[in-house]
Amino acid sequence: MRWSVLGALVFVLLVAALSPMRAAQARDLEQSTGSGGVDLSMLQVTPNARLGLAFPGSDPKYYRYVAEAGIGVVRISAAWKWLEQGRDNFDFTGLDRRIHGLQTLGLTPFVTFESNADWATIEQTHKVKNAQPKDLAHWARFVETVVERYDGDGRDDMPGLTSPVRYWQVANEWISDSNRSGGWAGSTADLIAYVSASRTAIKAADPEAIVVMGGVAAFNMDLLLVARDGFDFSVRQSWSATSETVMTRAEIQGQKVASIIDNRVLPVLRQAPFDVASAHLYGPEDRDGARLDLLRRLSNKPVVSSECGGPTLDYGGEYSGAAHFRAVIERNLNVLAAGGQFCLWFRLGESGGSTYGNARTALYDAKARPKPGVFAYRALARLLDTQATVAQQRPGHFLIQRGAGQEISVAWGPPAQDLRREPEFYCLSAAQTGQLSTDSHACAPGAVTFAGAGLWSLFSPFTQ
Repeated sequence: MRWSVLGALVFVLLVAALSPMRAAQARDLEQSTGSGGVDLSMLQVTPNARLGLAFPGSDPKYYRYVAEAGIGVVRISAAWKWLEQGRDNFDFTGLDRRIHGLQTLGLTPFVTFESNADWATIEQTHKVKNAQPKDLAHWARFVETVVERYDGDGRDDMPGLTSPVRYWQVANEWISDSNRSGGWAGSTADLIAYVSASRTAIKAADPEAIVVMGGVAAFNMDLLLVARDGFDFSVRQSWSATSETVMTRAEIQGQKVASIIDNRVLPVLRQAPFDVASAHLYGPEDRDGARLDLLRRLSNKPVVSSECGGPTLDYGGEYSGAAHFRAVIERNLNVLAAGGQFCLWFRLGESGGSTYGNARTALYDAKARPKPGVFAYRALARLLDTQATVAQQRPGHFLIQRGAGQEISVAWGPPAQDLRREPEFYCLSAAQTGQLSTDSHACAPGAVTFAGAGLWSLFSPFTQ
């Protein structure tokens, strides 16, 4: 009898010990089958090469936050003033550290050149980051030296390089002659020669490199839409809560803008040699497809977005958690639906240095806490496989066709309600914490909604 009582006691204690484990397993099983929803803040993902970020900061200790969001391509800069501080006086310490930090996490570097060495550039052009080199051959040697270090051919490579760096960008936001984030203060002919010399140098070091032309600013893309494609809207950029630049349709169709297009924009897009054109995407998301289509037609090149972000405060926009989540979904799907390879989201963490309109686009707040856009990226990282194609069905409704033929719909606004009639769906119930629900009543009517056969399995915590 004593042993029976003891055995029963052991059994009770064992059951008690296993109960929390079984409860946790039950919760995981419940989540994997869709019942009860999904906590995107807990979803594990791996870096996805269909998703990107611009400006992760110079300290690699923060790069893990990029990988944890499921982002795979990361834009950093190669600044002449830091890499060559005097003729042939190279110091790759900082760039090596960043490249190594990215590759260690399985992230793909996308490198933007900046010709900002005062000692090697024409003084009158120092007001922009792409200052004009005094000696174009010297600039070309610098570019070739940098690319050679990261091309992975075994000659003069960075110690510890794990794979070649293929993406190289030149002449960021080149249309403006006063843009301190990029710009070009020389002539159009000099700009074309600068891009040509850069591309020749890049290809000399690595024939397989992809040369991306500097991004056309969103403001300028919208001017082009009005001037070239007849769109009827004003174009805005906010500098503060009370100050903004506004150009009306009549002003945009005037001679001043026409002259810039004819004498700067079109010659560069049509004559400068590069492999891929780039647009920066801010402001109204519903313009993205038209922006990328126009850029493709003007350049006759494939397109990417080397900067994108939202929600922007231009055009009277306001920040909210739900808007941040939706902006990540919409901007990325816009680019992929337009045939772009990726969109590089503007900034990892909130800090100074952005325009007023883009002050809230970053993925993490100043205390490194994830904002709703991080959860949106985790969802996209699960949905987009390497063969996935994206097509817009109607405004606010996209169809993702995965490599195995699986179809997942994503919608917001009025189309979201239609998706909630599907057998498998999730809607965004709490943007701030990344909660998805299978209960339509738990979500706002127009909240982002995902639907399709196999969706619950894709968001299962047991897969990655």
